[in-house]
Amino acid sequence: MRAVRLNNVGRKFNNFIVSQCESSGQKRPVRPGASNGSFWALRNIYMGMDKGEIVGVIGRNGSGKSTLLNVIAGGLAPSEGEIFVEGRVSALLALGAGFNDEFTGKENIYLSASLLGLGRKDTEKVFNDIVDFSELGEFINAPLGSYSGGMKMRLGFSVAIHKDFDILVTDEVIAVGDMGFQKKCFERMADFKRQGKSMIIAAQDIAMVERLCDRVILLEDGRMCAEGSSQAIIEQYLMLLSKKKILSDASRSYLSARPAGWRDDLHTVEVNDREEQKVTIPFVQFTNKWGQEVRAVKLLDGVKVRVDLAANTEIDDFHFAIDIFREDGVCCYGADTQRDGLGMSKMGVGSGYFELTCERFIFMPGMYYVNAVIWDKSNSFAFAKFKSPPFEVTGNPHLGDLAVLTSKWSNSFFSFSLDTKLLPHLENLTDAWEKETNSSGVGIDMLSLLNVYGARDQLFHMGRELRIKTDFRFDKSLRSRVSGSVLWVGVYREDGIYCHGSIKRIASCGPQTEILYYPKLMLLPGQYRVSAGIWDANSKQFLAYTHGLVVFHVVSEKHDHGTVYLPHRWKWHIPKSCNE
Repeated sequence: MRAVRLNNVGRKFNNFIVSQCESSGQKRPVRPGASNGSFWALRNIYMGMDKGEIVGVIGRNGSGKSTLLNVIAGGLAPSEGEIFVEGRVSALLALGAGFNDEFTGKENIYLSASLLGLGRKDTEKVFNDIVDFSELGEFINAPLGSYSGGMKMRLGFSVAIHKDFDILVTDEVIAVGDMGFQKKCFERMADFKRQGKSMIIAAQDIAMVERLCDRVILLEDGRMCAEGSSQAIIEQYLMLLSKKKILSDASRSYLSARPAGWRDDLHTVEVNDREEQKVTIPFVQFTNKWGQEVRAVKLLDGVKVRVDLAANTEIDDFHFAIDIFREDGVCCYGADTQRDGLGMSKMGVGSGYFELTCERFIFMPGMYYVNAVIWDKSNSFAFAKFKSPPFEVTGNPHLGDLAVLTSKWSNSFFSFSLDTKLLPHLENLTDAWEKETNSSGVGIDMLSLLNVYGARDQLFHMGRELRIKTDFRFDKSLRSRVSGSVLWVGVYREDGIYCHGSIKRIASCGPQTEILYYPKLMLLPGQYRVSAGIWDANSKQFLAYTHGLVVFHVVSEKHDHGTVYLPHRWKWHIPKSCNE
C-alpha cells in the first residue's frame, strides 16, 4: 500500500537576486535565462513510496533534494501537481531548530517537542526515553550553551525520533554524533522499518544511502532522471558526476574509500560482548576441486572455504562473510551473503556450516588466510569471527602482481611465452611513486586510458573493457639496446599495492604506440593508478618511466570487499529454529 504518491509535482520559486538597471536605477528580480525572475526547483515529479519502504534521494547540490523533501513534509506547497500522503509525517530537516542556548537540555526537549507538534503530556511520556537515547546523562540539566555541537545534534535527533509517525522525512541528518551513536541511529532506522514505517532520506553520503535504502531516486536540475535499486542508481550518479567533470570531494572520497578493507582492518571488528556466547566458529577448512582437504592450492585451481558454526541459542537478522587476505594484510577479496542478496532464516540451536566456492583462485602464489564472520543484519556488530591458519597458493608468480587478470596487447594473442629474464625489477621504482623520468633518446610521451568506444575516460565499470594506450619513443641511436628492452604497463591500487602488469618486447626504433587491453576488468570499486616504463633487461634499469601519475576509478553494482572480484557461489546448512 502506498504511503506517499506524487503526481506531476512541481515547485516554482521567484529569484530575488537583484540587478541595478543602468538607465532607470530600478531593481528587479533576475535569473540567468529566466526573464520573469522565476525558476522551477522541481518539475514533473512522479514517484511513490510503499509502507515500510526506505527511499533514498541523491543528486548534486541544487538538484532539488531539499525542496522535494519539504514538499512531501508539507513545509512547501507544490506549484503544480498533486501529493497524496497516507499517515502522520515527521520531518528531520534541521536538527535543533528552535533550541535556546540559555535553556537547559531538559527545557529544550519540551521546547523542541512543542515545535514538532507534541503536547506537554505526550513529551513527559517519552522524556526519559529521549534522555536515555541521547546519552547526555546529567548534562540534561546543564545550559544548552555549554554543549558541544555533537551533543546538540544528538539531543535534536533524540527528540525528533520520539514523535510518533508513519512517514519519516530526513535531509542529511541521520549520521550524527560519534561512531557509537551513529550505529545506534542506524539500528533505530532498522527498527522503524520493521515496524512498517516509511522513510525518505536525502543525502550526499551515498555509502549511507546504499546501506539503508531499498530504492533510490536520482535528481538532476529538479527532475527525476533515474529510479531503481541503490546499486544501479549510485553507479549512474557516479557516471553523471564523471561525465560532467564535477566530481566533488565527497564523491572522490567515496570512490577511493569504497574498498574499506584494502588493508588488514576488516578482521579488527570486535565481537559484541552480549552476543559472544550465542554462536561460535570452531573451525575453517580448505578443500580443492576434488573435495580433498588441503593446506595448499595451485594457482588458477578451484578452492572451497568451509566454515563450521555452533549456535548456543537462537539468533536472527544475520549474514555470513568470508574475506581473503594476503599474509602481509592486504585484503584480496571479500564476499558476504547479504551483498549477494541471499536471505537468511532464523538460526536455531545446533551445529551447521557455510561455505564459499571459487572456481578459479586467481591470486598469485604466496601465503594467505581467511577471516570468517557472522554479522548482524546492519553490520553494527559480529556474532562470531574466526581467523584461519595460513594456507598456501603454489605456482610461478608473474611480475609480483596481486592477481592474474585477463589481458592482451594489441596485435598479440592472449597467451604468450614469457621470458622471465625480461621481467622488470619493480623494486627499482620504490622511491619513484608519482614521478616520471626520460633518458636521452627514450621516453614515455603519453599514457592514456580509453573506454570501449576508444574515448579517453577516467571512470570504468567492473567487468567491462579498459584499454591502456602508451605512446613512447626509442631513438635509432640506441638500436643496440632494443633486443633487451620491453615496455611494461602496471596497475596499482591508490595505496600503492601492485595489482597487475604485463610486458611486451620492443621490436623496433622510432615513435611507437602500444595498447594493453583488459576485455573484462575485474577490479572492485575504488581508485587506481597506472604506470608504464621501458625496461632494459641487460643493464637492469628503467630507461624511462611514469609511475602512478594516471588515475582512474572503478564502479560496479557489486559491492564486495577487496581488490579483485572472484566469481563464487554460496552453500550453507543452518540449524532449524524451534519456530520453523
